[in-house]
Amino acid sequence: MKKNLVWILIVILVIGGIFYAIANKGEKQDLNADNDILEEDKNNEYNGEVEEPDHTHEYEIEVGKVLPDFTLKNLDGKDISLSDYKDKIVLINFWATWCGFCDAEMPDLQRLHEENDDLVVLAVNVLEEKDVVEKYVEKGGYDFEVVLDAEGRVSHDYFVSGLPASYFTNKDGIFLGRVPGMLTYDQMNEILEGIREDEEYK
Repeated sequence: MKKNLVWILIVILVIGGIFYAIANKGEKQDLNADNDILEEDKNNEYNGEVEEPDHTHEYEIEVGKVLPDFTLKNLDGKDISLSDYKDKIVLINFWATWCGFCDAEMPDLQRLHEENDDLVVLAVNVLEEKDVVEKYVEKGGYDFEVVLDAEGRVSHDYFVSGLPASYFTNKDGIFLGRVPGMLTYDQMNEILEGIREDEEYK
């Protein structure tokens, strides 16, 4: 069953990566697209407009191993950690309000959040001010957990080089894979069902 999940992720990665790269050629604000899972972008700059944090990678990200924990503030100022969601499938979505594909993806993330009790959508906003994010979330009516990566530390250490980017863990916190670029609702559901099937037969 693990092979099924791997193939699902690979197919979505390839299709999504190609579409994302083509569509983002004209996006001046978007990050450089990276279509390789976990490949470090050593020139990870946000088009020169925002400098990356001056630190080295602290985490080791590897499929099949527990995804490293992190703690960020949510919009209420509360500390939220990845480890808070034990026994849940977690979709970590790196995003920004200015990102067109992130904006298109948000309603599907909300729908997924509402329909699945065993799933946590953890939306990590990258390098934006709290008030900007608050207004966006309130206007969209989104009530999944949103946290602020204000310094870009987590996105940097998780090798995020394009937005949006989605990372998946199973209920044991095991990292299953990363999909750069926008996912559709159907693609999200396909991955989610693959994770459940893998959990059922392991």
